[in-house]
Amino acid sequence: MKNSSLISGFLIITFSGILLLFSCDDPNTRKQGYNGRNYTLLPEEFFNIQNGDIIMRQGYGIVSSIILKTLNEDIPVSHIGIISQNNAGDYYVIHSVSRAISDYDGIQIDKLDRFINNSRPGSIIITRYYLPKIDDNYAGKQISDRARYYLDKKIPFDHSFNFEDTTSFFCSELVWRILVDLFDDDVFDDYNKDYLIKRLKFEPFYDTNRFEIIVNHHTP
Repeated sequence: MKNSSLISGFLIITFSGILLLFSCDDPNTRKQGYNGRNYTLLPEEFFNIQNGDIIMRQGYGIVSSIILKTLNEDIPVSHIGIISQNNAGDYYVIHSVSRAISDYDGIQIDKLDRFINNSRPGSIIITRYYLPKIDDNYAGKQISDRARYYLDKKIPFDHSFNFEDTTSFFCSELVWRILVDLFDDDVFDDYNKDYLIKRLKFEPFYDTNRFEIIVNHHTP
């Protein structure tokens, strides 16, 4: 009985530690910067981007490595955000990052080229949510506007990883929540939602049943 209690306690501590590391980015990327790497998209890839597209990337360092190893997905990514176009036509990324690795806790905005440049080369994947009865551009604008709504509300990072709490969001929870808000569509419906680790996966956001893949730098 004593050994069983020790094992249970160890598992709880280990899982809590994993959750702490799921800060949706990487400290080396955010605090030190990788602006000298010059990782970017091709001109034709930029041309194909639309307002409201979903962007995923892989960061640097141990945090990203642990996320990748824990989730063990087909496409190795460790962070997600929403591409949003301003009135001048410039693209930005709205995403949520923990205060542990960022100067600002929660939902924030970065220029698209900076977001990409701070990614591991070859790791970017951009997808577009679609519904048969909704025009792509219309759905994209709604997604972008909703992301800016949460940005304006200064929503903090969700360190408890609680999907029922709408007062804070971690990175993939932000995208999930927006799709639920706008289209009543839970992208985790086809996954085992009884296990939190299943709901931390990025796979639902590049599932071609709901998303069109616009850019994919991952080697097949």
